[in-house]
Amino acid sequence: MTPRCLCLLLAVTAAALFAPGCVTYEVNDKGERIEKKNEEDLDKLVFDANGRFLAVATRLSPPTTVVVNGGKPTEREIRLLGVEGLPENKAPNTYARCQEWMAKFMSHGETLYIRPQTGASTEQRVIYGEIYMEAVDGKTGEALVDRYVLVNMAMLSLGLVKIRDIQEFSNSALQKRMREVEDEARREKRGLWSETP
Repeated sequence: MTPRCLCLLLAVTAAALFAPGCVTYEVNDKGERIEKKNEEDLDKLVFDANGRFLAVATRLSPPTTVVVNGGKPTEREIRLLGVEGLPENKAPNTYARCQEWMAKFMSHGETLYIRPQTGASTEQRVIYGEIYMEAVDGKTGEALVDRYVLVNMAMLSLGLVKIRDIQEFSNSALQKRMREVEDEARREKRGLWSETP
């Protein structure tokens, strides 16, 4: 090989190795790729100081089910605690509004905070729980620090769901507030309580 060819070969090899967007990875002594874990691919659920685990919605199944962390070891099916909706054939308008609401507020990769039902194991694939989202300022769209919206209650206030079993909530103040919210939705004829649910 001539020195000129050798220089050209080295230049092309160097350019290929150091070019922007070049994909590199580590290999073990057998030449097999070593998979590295990042924070999004954790094997265990991550909990906050309030006993809620952090998750991202990967599939919405109106009116009351959200699959979180899809395809990962932490994948769980979350069913809204204490409330239920009606199927599309029994409440088509409310079902459509529920789909729209869930898509608008829960499908953009935001972190959800899941508080499992008291005594429930988070190792189970299906968990009944309260789902919280960070509250945002209506004018600026900015997240409000340490302020959260309880999805179960938000959907109840719009009449998208109704109370199934208030006793599933262990907090008596929350039970009372949920009843008040449902009563208001009923009085205002929202969603399931409208003339054309």
